[in-house]
Amino acid sequence: MLFFPERIALAGVLVYLVLFAVAPLDVVFLPAWDSLAYIGLSYSAFLLGCAFWRRARIGGISRIAKEVKLSSGAFWTYSALGAIGISIRVYDRYINRGASAVESALEVREVLADASAGPLASLGAVLYPFCYIPLMLIWGGFVYRSNSKFAKWVAVVLFVLPALDSLLLLSRSQLIVACSMMYFAATCALYEGRSFPRQMGLPVIAGVLGLVGVSVFAFLTRLDQMNMDLAFSILNSVYGYTIKPNELALHLMSQGDTLGQVVASVMPIFQYYLHGLFEFGLLWDRPDGQEFGYGVGHFAPYLKALSVFGLTESLSTESLYYRSGIFTTFFGTLWMDFGWFGPLVMLFFGLICKYVAEKARGGYLQALPIYVYFCVVIFFMPVVSFLISAQGMYVVNTFVLFWVLTGNRVRRTAVKR
Repeated sequence: MLFFPERIALAGVLVYLVLFAVAPLDVVFLPAWDSLAYIGLSYSAFLLGCAFWRRARIGGISRIAKEVKLSSGAFWTYSALGAIGISIRVYDRYINRGASAVESALEVREVLADASAGPLASLGAVLYPFCYIPLMLIWGGFVYRSNSKFAKWVAVVLFVLPALDSLLLLSRSQLIVACSMMYFAATCALYEGRSFPRQMGLPVIAGVLGLVGVSVFAFLTRLDQMNMDLAFSILNSVYGYTIKPNELALHLMSQGDTLGQVVASVMPIFQYYLHGLFEFGLLWDRPDGQEFGYGVGHFAPYLKALSVFGLTESLSTESLYYRSGIFTTFFGTLWMDFGWFGPLVMLFFGLICKYVAEKARGGYLQALPIYVYFCVVIFFMPVVSFLISAQGMYVVNTFVLFWVLTGNRVRRTAVKR
């Protein structure tokens, strides 16, 4: 299933609808019907792009390909690039931009916002996604002599480093990306793309519970640093502006018992996951009219890199958002950047995703990392755009670079059609 991006898209919608059905929330601002129609049109275009590839058979894929594996030297090179990228990020944040002089994560965020990123930060952003690649290479059997326990432990540590790094800022987005990528990478590389292999049962349950626990911890820590009460935050947060606890949830929370504390703890997660669609409704009906970026939002990292080296002027995307700093669904960023050309963009995106999926399914080494990340982007489209959030375009850029560097290396055993 996981080598079919159209099915992942439908699964993401289904999970969103199920969570919305069970979440004890009331909607404050219903999205306009035409905004929902835009989402439906965009999804339809994406599915059409996926279907078109099956007819066009672009590129073609050999079912039995010559076995070519990476050397152990290549494995350690990619590992070193990832480690260097993370080191540069930490150095730039705490030494170069002075965040080490403050104590709380919120103060670090303020320091980083005031001190603009330079070439060093851009270099770190390009290199750190290499951290994700070594574990995928080992799982996929793409490396000679990959049975070394030391190499496996290094690969695992590198994979979680970006999430731990973002957790220092109490940011949950890259934690979600890392956990999701680990799931998609394992199922694609180890279990031929099966959605729920029996061997993944306990790891998935442990991962979900761990992700929820860390998310609650990060949220409560941020509230403590802001000296803000949990109940007040739930009712008055930027997410609570569009969706609020219903009467049952408010009643349970007011009791102060164990059940009420559990409801209060998970309520911000429901708001975090579900609010994007309703934020898009606010964006769609904004009273000041929408300004379109025509690619500036999605390709901001490239424009930013050019401005860092003085090749172009720095362009701000703040005016594209209705409420600055609050993420919206994937289709909100699509609308802000491309307007009614968005469905056409989704048609090409579906075509690209299906092409990469077939390459990964055929055992092509270079396609696995970028497809795994596309899986994350596609699944979370009802929630947020991971092409923009969590430095998504930097990840895409690095995985495309990996594709170029590895050339046409492939596996011998392709997944059965």
